[in-house]
Amino acid sequence: MLVVTNTIKVKEGHGATLAQRFGVANGVQSMPGFVRLEVWHSAAKEGVEELKICTVWENEEAFKGWTASPAFRESHRGAGGNEVILGASLDKYELVISRQPEQ
Repeated sequence: MLVVTNTIKVKEGHGATLAQRFGVANGVQSMPGFVRLEVWHSAAKEGVEELKICTVWENEEAFKGWTASPAFRESHRGAGGNEVILGASLDKYELVISRQPEQ
């Protein structure tokens, strides 16, 4: 299992609006190996809000298939140049331990 986080820093007051963009179906949900997408939003701190866009994949190959797809290019077209975005970083994590509540 692979988790990819895209951490996006935005100007205060713009996080919720930007987060809504990820609620629109953009093709990722139909990609082979896609498990889920979560969007996390932090409260503003020092004039900056942070979004963490977390996608979970069956494996690295599935994620690479997404980034090489026409749907990926289409969903990211026009994403640059947004004046409310202050920066972004992409990180990948391999799941090594998972626990569920006892039943």
